[in-house]
Amino acid sequence: MERTISMDIREEGKDLKEAAEQTLNVILDLTMDGTIRWASQTWQTVIGTPLDSVLGKSIGDLLFGNKLVFEEAVKAMQQDDSTSRIVRFQVEMGPDSLLKPDEESQEAEDNSGEREIAITILELEAQGIMVYDRSSGGLSHVSD
Repeated sequence: MERTISMDIREEGKDLKEAAEQTLNVILDLTMDGTIRWASQTWQTVIGTPLDSVLGKSIGDLLFGNKLVFEEAVKAMQQDDSTSRIVRFQVEMGPDSLLKPDEESQEAEDNSGEREIAITILELEAQGIMVYDRSSGGLSHVSD
C-alpha cells in the first residue's frame, strides 16, 4: 500500500502528540502570525490554564515582557530556516499548574494588613522550527 503525504503528516502529528503527553515539555503549533493552532495537553499541566482558553489566540497576548519575541523568531526563521530558534519568554502561571506554590506562600500582606494574592510568572524557553507544506513547498507554520 502506498502512503500519501497527508497520511505521513497525520502519522507525524500523532507521534508528536504522544511524545508531548509523556513529558512536561509544552508543544505549540503556531500559525505564521503567532496564533496558537494546537497546544499539547501539558500546557494545562505546566502553565495551568485550560487549552480551550488559548487555542486561536495570539501567543503574544499571553506573554509578559517582550510580547514580540515569537514574532521576531518567526521573522528570523523566514530569513534563515537552516537552524531552530531558541527564545526565552514569560507567561503568567494559571491555577491548575503543577508548578504552583502553596497558597500560603502566594499570599502577601500589604501595609493595611489586607491579604492579596501574588501573580506567579513562569520564565520559560522555547525552541522553534519552521514547518513547510509538503505539497506546495511553501511556509506552513512554526512549531515550538
